Amino acid sequence: MSNISVVIPVYNRADWITKTLDRIICQITSLDEVVICDDGSTDNLDEVLEAYKDIVKVVRISNSGPGAARMTGIENTKNEWIALCDSDDYWHKDHIYNFNKAVHKHPNIEFYFSNFIESNSKGISKFEKAPLAWFNSITKEYDQEIDIILCNDNLFKNLLDFQPCFQSACLFRRSLYDKVGGINPLISRLPSEDAHLTRRLAACGITAINTNASVTINKHDANFSADITKNMAGRIEILELLLKENRVPKNDIAKLKDNIFKSKLQLMRIYYWHRRYQDMRSLYADLDKTSFSMKDKLKWYLSFIRQAIHI
Repeated sequence: MSNISVVIPVYNRADWITKTLDRIICQITSLDEVVICDDGSTDNLDEVLEAYKDIVKVVRISNSGPGAARMTGIENTKNEWIALCDSDDYWHKDHIYNFNKAVHKHPNIEFYFSNFIESNSKGISKFEKAPLAWFNSITKEYDQEIDIILCNDNLFKNLLDFQPCFQSACLFRRSLYDKVGGINPLISRLPSEDAHLTRRLAACGITAINTNASVTINKHDANFSADITKNMAGRIEILELLLKENRVPKNDIAKLKDNIFKSKLQLMRIYYWHRRYQDMRSLYADLDKTSFSMKDKLKWYLSFIRQAIHI
């Protein structure tokens, strides 16, 4: 089986990290390396990690954001495959076992991710929330024996409509990571910064998806992406960066531009209902008005009135 290094970026998660590590260490299939990058934590992380010093490699940086910590962790790995996990998420015991079955049967795979469950979703997996026929549109071949979807060239485009790829549930070859340019530390603190990597991996790599949920993503108040407005603004910035960097399959450029427009329009509406009128009008000025509905145009006029009378 393939050699695997696990990378975990950590910032002030001493109260979570032991639960995360215990689930990684207790995989059915043993792992070759676990690398933690401490992103300048100020809690008692060192004390908590002392019990794991013989099985976990710890590297430290000054506080630079999750993207930079993830990048530093990857730079300090030694194996062919990189598995990502956030410091507050839980792998199920068969997560790596399922991956090994997939790559053993389909050795040309370069990028892999599994289904997952969000802690606030009442047991409904992420894949169960997919739009109708979404998986049909990305499937090149379905291996029923191991519940693996081998993806076609439509994956990047369809990720614009539905995003079931989360870093704690994915693995990729180091060669593919290098090919797509790695992690950009300049966007390390952006909400949705991880999508800048996963979307490039999906666009360039031979991808397999496991339909079984083998990870739990914990949702709580301390999540970096808890603010929906910031998260959406970050997502837009990531998509614009992918377009600017020419990281997009040529056939998908038109859809990406349309998705950016629709996302900005949605964010503009959110700003309006949250009384952030200046932010709303800044977005409005940046958009093509010919595609606006009468309701959206009305919101722009009403924003001046509401701001003047402090509504």
